[in-house]
Amino acid sequence: MYPYGETMRKPKKLLLLLASTLAFSTAVAAKCPTGSVTVHGKVDNLPSTATGAEATVVVETAKGNVERTALLSNGEFTVEVPFSTHSSSTWLGGDRCHTVPKFVEVKIVSAGKVYIQKRLNFKDSFEVTKFYEYRLKQELSLDVLKESGNGNRGQTGRSLHPPNDQ
Repeated sequence: MYPYGETMRKPKKLLLLLASTLAFSTAVAAKCPTGSVTVHGKVDNLPSTATGAEATVVVETAKGNVERTALLSNGEFTVEVPFSTHSSSTWLGGDRCHTVPKFVEVKIVSAGKVYIQKRLNFKDSFEVTKFYEYRLKQELSLDVLKESGNGNRGQTGRSLHPPNDQ
């Protein structure tokens, strides 16, 4: 027979070892990398009155939207937007990292007025450059005159501020 308490010590040690291993594996489990979307583009025919124009890029994922803004320089812009790739967690503490954007929206704004807005389907318009880093397959060219004259009037020239009813 076992000495007093011998049979109880082994299961307790085994349980403690199992709990420690589980806790340690949860703590060192790989976390999801941060993805990024880079949009480079140029804007043609922006009115000279549109000083300090900015490009705002919104990355839309199932987990939410992330937005970044950059000033236009000589009619061009480059905006990098980080996003979370985390999609879910496993019961053992691991993470699934499968989230990618669904859409990317680009707006050119000056003094609260949207001059042009373009919504891009992510799968059709972007390519992988590195692990979870994406860029447009081709440079984005936005022409304020062409876009406002081809039936997209609802997408251009809108103010971000509601009308003042005084």
